[in-house]
Amino acid sequence: MAEKGLPRVTLRQVADRAGVEPALVHYYFEGKQGLLDAVIAEVAGRALAKAQQAVQSDGSVEQRLRAYIEGWVAGIAEDPYFPRLAAEQVLFAEGEVIDDFVERFVRPNLAMLRSLLEEGTASGAFREVDPRFLIPSITGACLWFFLAAPVVQRVFDLREITPEIVENFAVSTSTLILQGIAAPGAVPGEPGQPTRRSPPR
Repeated sequence: MAEKGLPRVTLRQVADRAGVEPALVHYYFEGKQGLLDAVIAEVAGRALAKAQQAVQSDGSVEQRLRAYIEGWVAGIAEDPYFPRLAAEQVLFAEGEVIDDFVERFVRPNLAMLRSLLEEGTASGAFREVDPRFLIPSITGACLWFFLAAPVVQRVFDLREITPEIVENFAVSTSTLILQGIAAPGAVPGEPGQPTRRSPPR
């Protein structure tokens, strides 16, 4: 799918690559759309699990939000075809498909992010931020980097997006977001470090 583009891929090609009979793919997924839906659910589910693990880990609220964002990037990097699938099969889908995606994946992420922001605001680490607007900022930044990989490679004269580049992008993005929502006087710590507060003047 990633190589040929969704409109040109047939179930027979998928079955051949998987080493199974096309009838088996039809049996389990009832066609190409069912297979696409299953792929999106599988990848989004893994990304959601990484986010949940990050939110429930030890550390300051800043460290957990950083882990949440970097977990998203790591999850997408494992399945670099996901942004294209999500763009084509979710964003431009019928209402029922979008509704299902929102209920299964977006709302749980929104709830986790809201919890982190409330904790961070109460502790004085974060300023007041509407999580409904922050979710598109985080997911947009993470997805676009991979969706625009051909452009990124040409801009930076790269043969491929290496794990090191992905890691640097994840740290850069999480730092940018943490700095953007930091409360006045709060200084987001370096990755893995607690937040420090500026001394009063």
